[in-house]
Amino acid sequence: MYISVIIRQRSGRVVKSFHLTGIQIFDKILLWIWRDLFISFLSVASDHQRQRLPNMLREIEDALGWVALERLLVGGSACENISAVLRIH
Repeated sequence: MYISVIIRQRSGRVVKSFHLTGIQIFDKILLWIWRDLFISFLSVASDHQRQRLPNMLREIEDALGWVALERLLVGGSACENISAVLRIH
């Protein structure tokens, strides 16, 4: 199955587009959207709202596993070496 997802700003400008084959790759789209939502959330949330963030991440981990949290950092892409992405030595 071919999946085409285009995310636009209110102005109509394309922010991100995905063109994938197979429903098994849909998690890439979902993780990119979640990452973008977390970034937006952290920029405007109150301290009380930010306290809910660990529970949100725990729910993602419960649903998709630890690997999903690593992939969330890189917008849903598969990450072979998370240390390289985070520049951990």
